[in-house]
Amino acid sequence: MSDDVRAQLCDLVQEEDPRRTLDSLESVVIRTYLTNQGYGTPSEDGPLTIEGWVAWVKQHSTVS
Repeated sequence: MSDDVRAQLCDLVQEEDPRRTLDSLESVVIRTYLTNQGYGTPSEDGPLTIEGWVAWVKQHSTVS
């Protein structure tokens, strides 16, 4: 599952390096995508990288 989410997020923001710090627009795009996919997002600042978002999704989906 993590590889799928990583690939989807990388494709979404056209980024090959999942460890690069995202800019504000990329963060908004990822937050919107994850919310639309039913994951929701943290109410406060979220992860700063795609890898961070992948870890957040993994943790969030196993807790729910």
